[in-house]
Amino acid sequence: MRSLLTTFAFLLPFRSLKIRLLNRLGHDIHPTAFVGICLVRNVARFELAEGAQIGHFNVFDGLDEIRLGRGSRILLLNYFMAGYTVGPGEERGEYYKRLQMGDNAHIVTLHVLDCSGGLVIADDCWITGVRSTVLTHAFDPQDGAIIVEPITLEKGSLVATSCTMLPGSVLGEGALLAAGSTAWTRQELAAGSLHGGVPARRLSPLKIAERVYDLRRYTG
Repeated sequence: MRSLLTTFAFLLPFRSLKIRLLNRLGHDIHPTAFVGICLVRNVARFELAEGAQIGHFNVFDGLDEIRLGRGSRILLLNYFMAGYTVGPGEERGEYYKRLQMGDNAHIVTLHVLDCSGGLVIADDCWITGVRSTVLTHAFDPQDGAIIVEPITLEKGSLVATSCTMLPGSVLGEGALLAAGSTAWTRQELAAGSLHGGVPARRLSPLKIAERVYDLRRYTG
């Protein structure tokens, strides 16, 4: 029943009523947060800090926890799922079926993000552009098993448009994954660098200007 009521609450157009109802259902939504009209199915808990925003027309399916830090934002038309459930006796990692976003982290538009193994996005990170795919579970052809591992974006890192990140990959602090690139399974991409290609490789040192992180430059 709680799951169905959460689904209903997210479809309401009235922001203040929606937040009050979600908090009564056991979620933790700050009064200054914004929660748009979204399709939510079987999500156990939302935590939205001061000024956090979830825009309209996102889909959230099957996650245990969604946590947005202060000022973090999910814009429009993204699909979040936890598409794989570990079997009896299989280990559940710390971030299993969790989306965790730090302060002032952003996910823009039209991305597909599998959070089965966990997606951990640190402060001031961006998943920009459109059509990037984040896969935290994938088939391992060597032994026929399923790899379920979290993907991590360290502080101030950026993912450009149409990228792919595979299970266990890490984008280092202040690094940029260039448009159309793929971070391979368990690949660690060095901090302060531009990475590109399939699989991604380090192309050059990189220092991202502070103004790049200012959302107002892009949304007005």
